[in-house]
Amino acid sequence: MIVQITLIKNELFLLKEIIPQWQKYVDAFVFMDDNSDDGTYEYLIENKEKFNILNVLRTNTGKDELAIESNIRQRLFDEAFKHSGNIICLDTDEYLDGTMNKQELESILDSNTDTLFHAQWIQYTDKNQIRVDGPWRHNLKDRIGSYRNKVSFKDAQMHSEHLPVPAKQAIIPTPAIFIAHLQWLDKKTVAIKQYFWKITDYVNRLKFNAKTIPASAYDASVNNFNWEYADIAFPLQVDPSVYSKQDINNNYKYQFIKEKIKEFNIPNLNDWGMGIH
Repeated sequence: MIVQITLIKNELFLLKEIIPQWQKYVDAFVFMDDNSDDGTYEYLIENKEKFNILNVLRTNTGKDELAIESNIRQRLFDEAFKHSGNIICLDTDEYLDGTMNKQELESILDSNTDTLFHAQWIQYTDKNQIRVDGPWRHNLKDRIGSYRNKVSFKDAQMHSEHLPVPAKQAIIPTPAIFIAHLQWLDKKTVAIKQYFWKITDYVNRLKFNAKTIPASAYDASVNNFNWEYADIAFPLQVDPSVYSKQDINNNYKYQFIKEKIKEFNIPNLNDWGMGIH
């Protein structure tokens, strides 16, 4: 059995689109809801039987607490490990695709225990188009693991590994399997997402003296929207305009940005001229 673990917050509109794609490779799910208030938690509970959701955990992180991402992901992993050592970890804006089917993937996992598998992280910008400038041309991510024993994550306040690292690591090559990433489909949405992390880092440094990555890392990721593109033979499996289904003003990241700018009098940290700040 393959179990998927996912950390989710206020992404119900996206969850409904992508969960059928997740079912292509997994048998069951464990979710961690991070204080959603858009109906995500209620939807997961109501559909536990339909999607074979084994558990829906909650972070229960308070406003004045520093969330430690590796601790949250450890809880997710430990819950899934109660049911299977074959674990996939995906964010709500990711799904697996490729020529390999579920039975073939499960056979690989069963034959290679204590192994973390990396796969190509493909950055969709449209139905048949991907982003290939800079680090996005070739980027491997940890999303698939086979575990005989429970493994601990390395401590990380943010940007934790998605799965803990066991004894061995390997790559599943493209096109057998790859990770389809939706992040860059809508420029306004992705700008808000990346700026949200800048503001989050600013606040965490101010309130908790937390170690964070420099804002320039987010600038490098966005590359001022000067992107290079390539065609791909695997069409996107969700509606490329999926992000238009959410009103930007209801985006919790956008609301957080506005709230924290006002609360801490934060200067413009470079919002790429998108009018976010």
